[in-house]
Amino acid sequence: MNLIFSPSARQLLALVRSSLWQKPVDDVLFSKESADWQEIAKLAWQQTVGVLTFEAALSLPQNLRPPKEWIKKAFAFIETNRRTHLLVDRSASEVVSKLKAEGIEGILLKGQAYARAYPRPDMRQCGDIDLFVGESYYHPAYEAVKKFGWKHEEKFDPQAKHYGCWNNGVRIELHRLAGQLSIPSADSRFQEWSKSQLSKTKRTILIAGQNITVPSPIFDIVFVFLHMYHHFLTGGIGLRHICDWTMLMHAHSKEIDKSELKQILKDFNLMKAWSLFAPIAVDHLGLLESECPFYSPNNKKKSDRILTYILREGNFGRALRNTSRRPKGYLAGKAYSFFHHTKRLMPKLWIDPNTLSRTYGSYVITGLSRVIKDIKLKINNLKIVAF
Repeated sequence: MNLIFSPSARQLLALVRSSLWQKPVDDVLFSKESADWQEIAKLAWQQTVGVLTFEAALSLPQNLRPPKEWIKKAFAFIETNRRTHLLVDRSASEVVSKLKAEGIEGILLKGQAYARAYPRPDMRQCGDIDLFVGESYYHPAYEAVKKFGWKHEEKFDPQAKHYGCWNNGVRIELHRLAGQLSIPSADSRFQEWSKSQLSKTKRTILIAGQNITVPSPIFDIVFVFLHMYHHFLTGGIGLRHICDWTMLMHAHSKEIDKSELKQILKDFNLMKAWSLFAPIAVDHLGLLESECPFYSPNNKKKSDRILTYILREGNFGRALRNTSRRPKGYLAGKAYSFFHHTKRLMPKLWIDPNTLSRTYGSYVITGLSRVIKDIKLKINNLKIVAF
C-alpha cells in the first residue's frame, strides 16, 4: 500500500490541513481508525510540520485525543518553537538594523518572511535567517559581522553563494546570490531574473519592531517553488515546503498576474512541474482552486505519486538518511553517496526527464571535479611533507 494512503499519512495531512485554515479536524479519519500517535509524531518530525500537527491534534474531541504523555511532549514542542521564533525574529531585526547602520541594505528571503503568510508566524517551524545583500555588499557585510564579533562558521569565499555566521545561537546566511540552480543555463537565467526582481522590490514587513525589506509576491511564489523543486530532485523535501508555497499562493492570490507567472514558469521550464505539484496544495492541503494557478484535477494521480515520494523521503531526505552505513574511506564514502543519490533520483525521471537528466549530469560532473581536486590537494600535501 502506498504510504500516502496509510492511515497515519492521511491523518497527518488532515491535521496539517486543519491548522493551515483554522478549521475543525476531519475527525472521521480518527474515529474510523485508531491513530498511531507515535507514527504521526515521527512523520511530523520528518516533514517539519510539528506545530501544525500537534496544535490540530490537541483540538480533537476528548475521546479521540492522543495519550497524556504525547500531549505533554506536544505542548513542550509548541512552546519551544514559539520561543525560537521570538529569538529568530529578534536576530533578524538586529542584523538588518546593524547592517543598515553600516550602509548595507538587506532583503529577507524565505523563513521568517514566509511565516507571515501562516495564521500565526510561529506555526511554521523556523530555521536560520537568509539575508540577500547582493554582490556589491557581500564583502562589506562580511566585514561588518566580523566587526560585530559574531561567530564565524567558515572561511569567507568571495565567489560562494552565501556566507554563514552565528549570533545568539541563530545561524545567519549573508547571500551574495539568492540561490543557485544545478543546470548552468537555467542558473544563468535565474541569476538575471532574481537580480532584476530584487533590485526593484520595495515591499517591507514588520518583524520585532523593524521594517524589513522582502521580495515581491511573484518573486516569493516562484522562488519558493524553484527552491522546493530543486531540493525535491536532489535531496528530498518535507511538507513544510509545500505548506510555504500553499500559504504564499493564498496570501497573494489577488496580487499575482497569472500571465506574468506563466511566462516566468515557461522561461524556467517549470510549467509541467508546477502543474504536477498543484494538486497537493489543493486536494491535500485545502487551498482553493481559484487561488492555485494552473491547477488541474487531471494531474491528481501523478501528484499523489509525488506526494508519496515526499512522505517517504522527509525534509532533505532525513527519513532515508542512515549515515552509519556510509563507509569511512574517502573514495568509498563518495561512491556510496553517488549510488545512494542515483537510487533515489532515478525513480523520479518520469516527472521531468530533461531537467532531471541535466541535473544528474551536473551532479556527476561537479562530484568528479571535487574528488579530483581533493585528490590533487592530498598529493600536493604529501609532496610538501616529504620535502
